[in-house]
Amino acid sequence: MARSYDGPRLTMNARIYAVLEPVHCLLEQVNDFVARKVAREVGRQLREGTSPERLQHRLTARLAKVMLSDIRDPGRWLLGVALPRWGCGYQDCETGVIWWTGATCEICTEVVQDKAAARQREQHIAQGLCTEHGTRPGPSGQCAACELDDAIARPAPAMVVQQRVPDGPPRGSCGDCGARIMLTGRALEDGLCKLCREEAAAQAPPASGASAERVCSGRDGNVPCGRPPLPSRSVCARHRVQELAGAVA
Repeated sequence: MARSYDGPRLTMNARIYAVLEPVHCLLEQVNDFVARKVAREVGRQLREGTSPERLQHRLTARLAKVMLSDIRDPGRWLLGVALPRWGCGYQDCETGVIWWTGATCEICTEVVQDKAAARQREQHIAQGLCTEHGTRPGPSGQCAACELDDAIARPAPAMVVQQRVPDGPPRGSCGDCGARIMLTGRALEDGLCKLCREEAAAQAPPASGASAERVCSGRDGNVPCGRPPLPSRSVCARHRVQELAGAVA
């Protein structure tokens, strides 16, 4: 035969007793030993920062979800159902709701979604379906959606662009000014464009009895050019290029 509690009588703190006001009807049904454990649990939560209003709200909400006649063991229900905080590791979370703001707890939402996804994945495996899309796999072992995802993620083969070789004579660069030229005629011999060839010819030593040396009339900034002009021009090859390009000498 179980012995009744014969320890010291319980004297409950007024603040703790006020917090337990929603469940006084159940508290009256437990012995002093269990009531002392309930009071200690309430005191611990208050010391750790839980507000009295939050504890009262928790007790009221838990009691509203059950019929009093269904509570067979009031002490066990108070300690195991009514008082524990339900939620994630975030202390402000109260059963999936942030206590101070009333907003839905994002951490709890993610946990619920992850658990639901895990259950769905197990069901798909048991039914022989694709774990990702829930559809029947094909001969390759993948469903059509997985094959499409793989095709999208697979990098496209690199396109090799062949450079088109222009028609006509081979091309090269002038050995003096670097301009692109066609390697035909005299360009095959000296590798120069027409203007550079004329300039080189103008710089050659004049024949005996020739008139006084001619000088380009162009200017490099404020300095006279000093180069010999082209045979049929008053400027050298470089200033002739500038003229043709519309530049101001």
